[in-house]
Amino acid sequence: MTGELDQQNRLAYRLLGRFAEAADAVREARRKTEGEPGWLDTVIARVSLTMLRARHKGFQMPDPVVSREPNDEVGLGVLTALDALTPDERVAYVLHDIYQEPFEQVAPLIGRTPIGAVQVEARARQRVSNRPVSDVDLAGQREVVDAFVAGENVLDADVTLRSEDIWLRGQGMVASKAAVLQAAPCMEPAVVGGEAGLVSITDGKPVALVAFTVRERKIVAIHAITDREHVARLTHHRGGHPV
Repeated sequence: MTGELDQQNRLAYRLLGRFAEAADAVREARRKTEGEPGWLDTVIARVSLTMLRARHKGFQMPDPVVSREPNDEVGLGVLTALDALTPDERVAYVLHDIYQEPFEQVAPLIGRTPIGAVQVEARARQRVSNRPVSDVDLAGQREVVDAFVAGENVLDADVTLRSEDIWLRGQGMVASKAAVLQAAPCMEPAVVGGEAGLVSITDGKPVALVAFTVRERKIVAIHAITDREHVARLTHHRGGHPV
């Protein structure tokens, strides 16, 4: 992981879902608000919105916080759902639903009336709430993930798998890809965006990150980052152990 996020970097990270972009947004906002720190969060939101609107189209896996210990950062499934929103929807959702900002403050940021901002946020909330959510704590998730690693069939019938270039649904479609994970020679446990996850190790280096969503003792969603450069940016390598 990149270390603990301070208040401003956490806001920018949740708005953008990428550590490097978040750091850029905070730097730009601090430059613009020099001497006026009270406006910093508002300017971070404006800068982040501009960056979202300029972002190139096409799916790219976001950056989850990866650690050995429990963390309460946004999960990879949530970040992926946020990436599917329009820039205005994402800003409205993050500011209102996560940070409880009133619509009167959200509206001018996205160029809407307060009523218009309510409508934008409602669309975003509906889309984000459609994602599967774990119904057990981290320890309960880990039990199911450990069973998965041991070769047990704990995939839900409607399980989904999302990675940089794969989006599959249904146990029949996902099982063969999941079997590759189960057969990997070294899988280290990790906490990926607050969810039970795994880091795949090859030749002593982390090469893939996987996060699991668990409901009713079944894996209902798998999010995987398999781009090695992306994985390397998200993990630290210490004495042969990731994160």
